Amino acid sequence: MWFKKIVCLVTAAFCLVSFGGTAAASGMGQPVRIGIREGRGSVAFTSDSGLGVWKNGSLWKKYPARTPLQVALKGNTVTVGGAAAAGAVEVRPLSSSGSVKITDGYAYRGAMRVMKSPQRWGLTVVNVVPMEEYLYGVVGKEMSPSWHPEALKAQAVAARTYAVSHKNNFASRGFDMTDDTSSQTYAGINGESPSVIAAVNATRGEVLTYGGKPIDAFFCSSAGGWTENSENVWGSHIPYLRGVSDTSSRMPSYRWAVTTTPEKLAANLAAAGKGVGKVKSITLSPLGRRPMAVSDRGVSGRVLSMTVTGSAGSVRVTGNAFRSIYGLKSTLFDFAQGNGTLPNPDSGKAARSTTMALKAGVPITIYGYGWGHGLGMSQYGAYQMAQEHGSAGYYRTILAHYYTGTRLEKLY
Repeated sequence: MWFKKIVCLVTAAFCLVSFGGTAAASGMGQPVRIGIREGRGSVAFTSDSGLGVWKNGSLWKKYPARTPLQVALKGNTVTVGGAAAAGAVEVRPLSSSGSVKITDGYAYRGAMRVMKSPQRWGLTVVNVVPMEEYLYGVVGKEMSPSWHPEALKAQAVAARTYAVSHKNNFASRGFDMTDDTSSQTYAGINGESPSVIAAVNATRGEVLTYGGKPIDAFFCSSAGGWTENSENVWGSHIPYLRGVSDTSSRMPSYRWAVTTTPEKLAANLAAAGKGVGKVKSITLSPLGRRPMAVSDRGVSGRVLSMTVTGSAGSVRVTGNAFRSIYGLKSTLFDFAQGNGTLPNPDSGKAARSTTMALKAGVPITIYGYGWGHGLGMSQYGAYQMAQEHGSAGYYRTILAHYYTGTRLEKLY
């Protein structure tokens, strides 16, 4: 065991642990490398405090405040202001409190490393920044800075854990993570706000672990009443990504609906290569009270697969495929045809039979819940939990609820 000390907080949902090892760091955490630009012929920087260009670990050139500095690729050589650098360079503010701005983008803390793109033509620009300062620019892009402080703290821990567990994910491209939804959305200083900085500082160095290792702290916008088991989304069993109740019913996008017809359904299926002729019926267990235990839905009620039968045969359609065909917010959906109030799945009363016969020309309502894959923390759920119960330190309860069996540990 590599845990050094355990401090149990009697008001918390689990213990806060401090641990050492090679992953440990101090202060603002170890630097992370965030890919900002790739495949660019040139890029220009500026700073209110002036810029220094470092080469091979030494200061090479200085540029005055608010003066654009152009770094370009000529042939296979990185050039700075027209002078060959013979390798990668780092652009840093001359003041320790300064920042570097890409003239056609955001301003950033830390340094901007510029290199020949490893896997393509052009330059790659990488922001090298301490972990905590990176999170200043992430949390407010993944969750509204106006939300409850305990929800923001939960997001800060999830984002930090994600960053730790995904370090080196894009090593072949010269960085750890991207600045978009392929990793976490990051806007540098432009993404910062006082409430976010406070949440990051209040949880400094804290990560979630399972079995002594940082977890994949996935999160979604809204789980729609229940989160999903990992194997029903990505095919592999992850012990800390279990379906749990999600209190997000008061949030926007909790419930949504899309209207179609049997004729439009037939056309859309045909366009997706799943044509069955004139659609006659849909076979799918009706969405009911969660947790569910049927073969064609996950524990949350998310559709795993369904069968559409028509005049030219039948086709099996996965929930993900149908979501894509109709641009749905999640795979947590069901069908109703005709007029009337849409069913409440948590009433425990089946609203239709498993095989739903369709009437030609009569509108079909595809109604559903939540937004996103439904794994891990529901952000709207975290917000509602914090609003209803959010005393100081409640973020620990939020995290323990959504990430089953995890520990909150102090990395530095």
